[in-house]
Amino acid sequence: MRETLGASLLVLLGLTALPVIAAMPATLQVVAVPPEYPGRLPGDQRWLIYLDGPVDPGATSRVVSLILTQHVTRAIVYLNSPGGSLVTAMQLGRVLREHALDTRVGTRTTDATRATAGTCHSACPFILAGGVQRSMETGSAIGLHRAENRVPVRDKDAFQHVVAIQIVDYLAEMGVRADVANIMAATAHDQIRDLTIDEALQLNLLNEWR
Repeated sequence: MRETLGASLLVLLGLTALPVIAAMPATLQVVAVPPEYPGRLPGDQRWLIYLDGPVDPGATSRVVSLILTQHVTRAIVYLNSPGGSLVTAMQLGRVLREHALDTRVGTRTTDATRATAGTCHSACPFILAGGVQRSMETGSAIGLHRAENRVPVRDKDAFQHVVAIQIVDYLAEMGVRADVANIMAATAHDQIRDLTIDEALQLNLLNEWR
């Protein structure tokens, strides 16, 4: 209901305010800027969609709701997240790829038509991988670490094996090198291994850089 109301305001208010599709604490906020928003470049028909915050299990449904209710066919999806649910991140990545949207690490500024450097850590790079064109704002960070279940598991090795299989399958599906999984496995969960731009390009997490 909240998603529908936000989408309706987007139209009724003549695009004078940014519709916040989700703004609850500890969840991934979804803010959408339509092509007609004041200050957008003439002729640019792409939506700007900002995903900001932890990746929670309900994030996929909110993003899908926006795409479907607003008939989004072209968009740059900006990512600024410390991570969260890996399963949800892969779901989101598949949704973005299905709709042929682009991804970019960055976050919005006071001018909603312009982005600045953002952070994409932990599960976030798996959303990034879903973009057709994958890029980042200058100064942004992309980082990985080993996945860990929120609930303790009896056999951690077996858990990591299952996770590794799912990760490698997903990376192959998105055209990203499986070496991402090796970097994750070699980095403790309480640490972050930030990638250089060259590494991100070699891994194909980024396929565009300017």
